[in-house]
Amino acid sequence: MKIDELLKRFSLKKSKRHAIYAVVQPDSIYFSSSEALTLPEHYPLANHTWPQALVNALLTAGAKGLGVHIVLHAQLFQSYQIDKPTIPQSEWPSALPFLLKDLITEKSSEVIADAYPLEGSNKAQAYVINKKLIIETSTLLASIGCSLESIVPEQEVWGTSNGELKNYLLVQRSKGSHFKLDAFVNERCIFQRTLRGVVAPITGVASTALQLDGLALELQRSIDYLSSQFKGTSLHQLKVCCDEEDHAELVQALGERLSVKVTPLVDGLEQPISGQVLAQKAPQTSADSINFYQDHLKPKKDLLTLSSIAVVWGAFAVIMLCFYAWFQFQSIQQQKQLTQTNLQNTELTSQLTNLKQRQAKHLPSADKIAAAERLKQQIASQQASLAAIGQYDESSQVGYSGVMDGLAQISRRDISLSEIEIKDATFDLKGIARDASVIPTWIAQFKEQVSLTGRSFEQLTIGRDEQDIVTFELKSKRGVEK
Repeated sequence: MKIDELLKRFSLKKSKRHAIYAVVQPDSIYFSSSEALTLPEHYPLANHTWPQALVNALLTAGAKGLGVHIVLHAQLFQSYQIDKPTIPQSEWPSALPFLLKDLITEKSSEVIADAYPLEGSNKAQAYVINKKLIIETSTLLASIGCSLESIVPEQEVWGTSNGELKNYLLVQRSKGSHFKLDAFVNERCIFQRTLRGVVAPITGVASTALQLDGLALELQRSIDYLSSQFKGTSLHQLKVCCDEEDHAELVQALGERLSVKVTPLVDGLEQPISGQVLAQKAPQTSADSINFYQDHLKPKKDLLTLSSIAVVWGAFAVIMLCFYAWFQFQSIQQQKQLTQTNLQNTELTSQLTNLKQRQAKHLPSADKIAAAERLKQQIASQQASLAAIGQYDESSQVGYSGVMDGLAQISRRDISLSEIEIKDATFDLKGIARDASVIPTWIAQFKEQVSLTGRSFEQLTIGRDEQDIVTFELKSKRGVEK
């Protein structure tokens, strides 16, 4: 196991932080709801920078141990469309500050940049922000016991705020800023334009048709440009989310003047506030979105400190002591078991010796063994004699009177027996008959007599003698007595 993995395993685990989302707008900071503490719906910037105002708002609410995600307004960073870098995308964050050096006024070492490729073109959308601002924000939050988790441009949140609608246009204005138009394809911003020639408000009592016409003209020009540049992309829906405007009036006016369908970004709200909408939608931001707070800016934890090493060695010593105690306990238990086993072995050996002595006293003498053999031979001889006697046919014990009596009972005038042979299992008959057909009938009558029942014949011979008298001979089955 590597030393850093071991240190991580025994180091104190970072407590789970509650996450809040802070949306920085030109006039105020808007917060998402939090179960950990009660935050104001918005906190005015007044004369403070937004990092200072953020920390003041969290201190006022008694925040501590929070993970803070920040969404920045478009005025607080820069965005560019550049040629897609020819290096792996994982290396873009480190290379972009140098690729953008001709477009920005700061030094490459003083900015943080990130980008993503634009679909269907060889361009990339890049975002740039001052590094000092990011580090200052992280330091201020750490000073009050909070941690900075991410800083994302608001375009990343607007792109995911329409549910299943992935491609659309958004005309948006935050309080204290200008109207701007963003175009989103697959939830990623591919076009941004600030409409500086339009002065708010353009709806309500102070509105004029000329102002609405001017806004519609600028929007239509951008829509036509997008249609020509992104021919394979469908951008036919325009969403509206403008602070300090009457959305119903603005949606209706733009719908009458533009070639695309115009609808409000948030249904059911007549006067939505961009900061509140962003705070509500910010938790839905994708994990792979642009994040100005990159890994190399996060404070590094030095695991190889004296205290951590002492903790590791202390834990190691405790583990070794536990192993030693366990093995010592096992050794003592096995020693007790061995002693008990030796005692049992001694006792069983003594019992075996005693039993052998007792067995020796009960062994028979040679004379008794010889006498037993003679008795066995005598028994075997007698059993053989009994078997020979049993082989005699039971019919011999019964006698022949029953057979003769049975033949007399079935005597007929048309059959006369001249010879009867009964021996063991043999039962043969000879005689004469008036007609050959009466012989089977006569044999069938055997079953009526007990002494003749079961007698069967395997051969019947019928013939005639010199006087032309019918003769017959019946021979029974050999070897079986029925």
